[in-house]
Amino acid sequence: MKCVILLSVFLVLEISGQGFPIAKCPAGEHSVLYCPQKAEPSCDNPTVHSLPKNSPRPCDVPQCFCNAPKVRNTKTKKCVHISEC
Repeated sequence: MKCVILLSVFLVLEISGQGFPIAKCPAGEHSVLYCPQKAEPSCDNPTVHSLPKNSPRPCDVPQCFCNAPKVRNTKTKKCVHISEC
């Protein structure tokens, strides 16, 4: 019984202690963790897509993506509607 309680406490602490990596994103953006890593929707490619095969792909590094329906303007690095690209 003590083992079950100890395991339960460990799991709660692991989850609440950011056992799952989360990025602190600015307003209008959200944290994502894709593995293998994906590229953020942008003006040039408005869907979540795979990165080129030769790019590094850390699976445990969260990224900030723009909230839908906005995409990232790669020139200004800001979230904009696709019509503003």
